[in-house]
Amino acid sequence: MTFSKIVVAIITPTHTKKSFELGLEMAKKFDSELTVIECMYKIPPKFYFFETKSDKKTTQNQTSKLKAELEKWKKIAQKEGVSVKTKFGLTDNISHWVIDYVKEHKTDLLIVDYPKLSMEEITLYDDIINMIHHKSHCHLLTMKPT
Repeated sequence: MTFSKIVVAIITPTHTKKSFELGLEMAKKFDSELTVIECMYKIPPKFYFFETKSDKKTTQNQTSKLKAELEKWKKIAQKEGVSVKTKFGLTDNISHWVIDYVKEHKTDLLIVDYPKLSMEEITLYDDIINMIHHKSHCHLLTMKPT
């Protein structure tokens, strides 16, 4: 089996490079398109109906961090001779954002990082990964820490 479109999804605030490194190796092996997507929960505004300057600054900081990290992944891939696309999202529903991306881009293989998390986070991210698994309609590989 070959995978022509591989997507690495970074969905947790604490993650390792394992899923990215595996995606990079598989993209080289199968001569595949590689995309790294990073999705985090958007911090909701303090006041429900409008964003304050402080809220906008928080969102800007979140966006800057995501962009910087994706740029880092892109440089590593380019050094390995693999072109990579990147995309980020701040959302209130990570699983739906990832599922929509995977379906829209006809992904063959989705690799999701699953690092060590607190008990509270485990429940949340288990639900996210289960939802992605059941609704994405592509091969899913979950990278757990060793």
